[in-house]
Amino acid sequence: MDREQKAALVRGQKFFVRGDLIVFAVVLALLAALTAVAFLTPREEGNSFTVWYEGRAVFTASLEEDAVYVFTVGSGAVARYEEGADYEEYNIIEVVNGTVRVREADCRSQDCVYRGAADWGEIVCLPHGMRIEVNGEEAQPPADY
Repeated sequence: MDREQKAALVRGQKFFVRGDLIVFAVVLALLAALTAVAFLTPREEGNSFTVWYEGRAVFTASLEEDAVYVFTVGSGAVARYEEGADYEEYNIIEVVNGTVRVREADCRSQDCVYRGAADWGEIVCLPHGMRIEVNGEEAQPPADY
């Protein structure tokens, strides 16, 4: 087979056969269904949050009252934030309009700050070993795990 015959053979081949098109259609339909489920599933917004430190619940507060708290690494204590006070190894937790966020932290990664405000789910600060979990209907902290 010379060069011209090979080129003619390649030009005559189909890029997609019927089976390929069916597989692509099924994959696209599955992708669309999973996307719809992810975005249309109702989620329960929380009404309180719990601060966890090294696997134990250390503080729980309501999301209904705007407030600012400071979490101190080492002791794992959470207290009301005092403007102008000097804190070391800390996370400043802010509650505004039913959401909670880490407004400021002195860790290098700042992942918890970049997470933004949350009214469901959790916010994690790995360098400080702290996790904020938004709770549903019950305002009691969950049992330690």
